[in-house]
Amino acid sequence: MVVKTTRGSAKGILYALLTSLLLASIPLAEVRVVATIPDLADIVREVGGDRVKVTAIAKGTENVHEVRIRPSQIIATDRADLFVQMGLSLEHAWVPGLLTAARNQDVSVGGKGFVNCGEGWEALDVPADASRKRGADLHPNGNPHFNLDPHSGPHMARKILEGLLRVDPDGREYYEANFATYSKALDVALKRWEKQRERLKGHKIVVYHTEFRYLTKFLGLEVLGTIEPKPGVPPTPSHLIKLIESLKDQRGFVIVTAAWSNNRQVAELSRRTSAPVVELPGMVGSAAGVDTWIGSMDVRINKLIAALEKE
Repeated sequence: MVVKTTRGSAKGILYALLTSLLLASIPLAEVRVVATIPDLADIVREVGGDRVKVTAIAKGTENVHEVRIRPSQIIATDRADLFVQMGLSLEHAWVPGLLTAARNQDVSVGGKGFVNCGEGWEALDVPADASRKRGADLHPNGNPHFNLDPHSGPHMARKILEGLLRVDPDGREYYEANFATYSKALDVALKRWEKQRERLKGHKIVVYHTEFRYLTKFLGLEVLGTIEPKPGVPPTPSHLIKLIESLKDQRGFVIVTAAWSNNRQVAELSRRTSAPVVELPGMVGSAAGVDTWIGSMDVRINKLIAALEKE
């Protein structure tokens, strides 16, 4: 039996098919995500794409240990479907208070919408003694600044993917496709950084804080000293004098700092030693053009090459 189709009904069928295809290609969900730092927010956008709306708590220029929470951020966390933190006590001074104020059980510790990127990460500098005498920013589980490790991108992306799949399983195919694409970009970037580090191995630097520990290890840089006498403890005049004395026979080093720590003590050390200051992005958004996690790593490594190859 042959069923005749009128021109009008054919158009209706075609319209329905086109509409269904269009709707299938558009991410319909809007997963509300709060990320503690801009680096995580960028990776959430890479994996989550158009299905996510992201709020970052810390600004790229801030000292991540001393973030001040604003009322709008409490509201965003209260409404969030997913909360992503670095962990390893990086945000210990302000995340517990934020989550308590938000009263959102879904994104509290243990909730399906809580992502701790520190889980499963093999941290450097795990202290044998967790006494506060060792520093104000001492972290019992090790150095928490692993967002500054060129190897950490795949780990953070995987943790974020797992969180998104828990809260939005309908987006699995979309998220996994984005994750695969981003993973390829990370692999290309890592090969670039591994090639560039050959130009930096053995060069010498002084740092303000321990945040660049992962990066300096990856690049094979020699750290001659830290401007902070202990993590999180501001430098005293006596410590600076000792540091300057220890550097008097050193040549060809630079002083590495972030935006939040590029202060008068850094300037004084530079003046007394004639070593140039290199301000590196501590996080995404800490300088103009530093808009992505991959891009921020490119800027750090390129700035170090430009500075150290002059010395």
